[in-house]
Amino acid sequence: MIRKFFRNLSSIDVAIDLGTSHTSVYIRGEGLVYKEPSVISLRDIGYKKSILAIGNEAFQIMGKEPQGVETIKPLQGGVIDQLEATKAMLNEIAKRTRIHRFLKRPRVLIGAPYSISDVERRAVIDATSILESPSVTIVEEPLAAAIGADLDISESIANMVVDIGSGITEAVVISLGGIVHSESIRIGGDAITESLVHYFRNHCNLIVGERTVEELKPGLCDVYGQFEQSVTVKGIDVHSYLPQTRQISSRQVKDAILGPVSAIIRTVRQMLENTPPVLSGDLIDRGIILTGGSALLQNLASLMEASCGVPVKIAKDSAGATLRGTSRMLEEMEVIRMVSA
Repeated sequence: MIRKFFRNLSSIDVAIDLGTSHTSVYIRGEGLVYKEPSVISLRDIGYKKSILAIGNEAFQIMGKEPQGVETIKPLQGGVIDQLEATKAMLNEIAKRTRIHRFLKRPRVLIGAPYSISDVERRAVIDATSILESPSVTIVEEPLAAAIGADLDISESIANMVVDIGSGITEAVVISLGGIVHSESIRIGGDAITESLVHYFRNHCNLIVGERTVEELKPGLCDVYGQFEQSVTVKGIDVHSYLPQTRQISSRQVKDAILGPVSAIIRTVRQMLENTPPVLSGDLIDRGIILTGGSALLQNLASLMEASCGVPVKIAKDSAGATLRGTSRMLEEMEVIRMVSA
């Protein structure tokens, strides 16, 4: 009894979704305690850098930095790009969420793309060392997303999940709690944002920041371009360098986003072509489940269904599927044992 008391006192279970776009933290028994952009602003102080802001505050600063301030997105393409900045961000998140508490050392489950290299996987472990955890378990994000989408991955029936994040798209076929086959491409929502930035500059003579484009994407990007939706875009004229506005329609930008969208769909088609025939029948019956924040791109599911000939559905709260699945693993430890087996 005394031993159990000290074990409960000395540990805290934490699930982390360390994404290119957002970082989310779930604490067992408390729920979601943090969900903000994966952004950090640093200020130069002599030979050192101090944290000026993280998350939403840093996102608001992006593109407006005064001299001596740098705003960083430390994750790119679904993996850690700047290790020290990632550590600093996680350390600040730990302080805000009170992960480090009296006599408590967090046990951590953290999501990572299935397709990352051993070096990239070690970087994830290294980044979480700032949390001083006695136990860090890496969970494949597509598996976590499948669990978060309420799929029973323990069945011998195949399920196909396409996780479309900001920096990476992963398509996997899951059966008996494991990944049977996978395809991935380092293209996601960020590539669509970048394509729009280039389009505005080259075709509309307007310099627009990434933060502005991110805010415009939900109402502007329609991969079919069938419906005429117009939005007002604010930026800097490339010739006069004065503030200007333009009326841009969804049909205008359709071709601009066609490149990254087509690359995502080609990856899904390649996945279907390489899936073992014995599992293909299950996929025809069950279809494809889309997860990730970029799965909400207007008419993406319809375009993918027309291109692949397989039913496509978007998971409920697709952007939060990975964290929801990882948090379920904390609450239901048998899920971890099944996935890790």
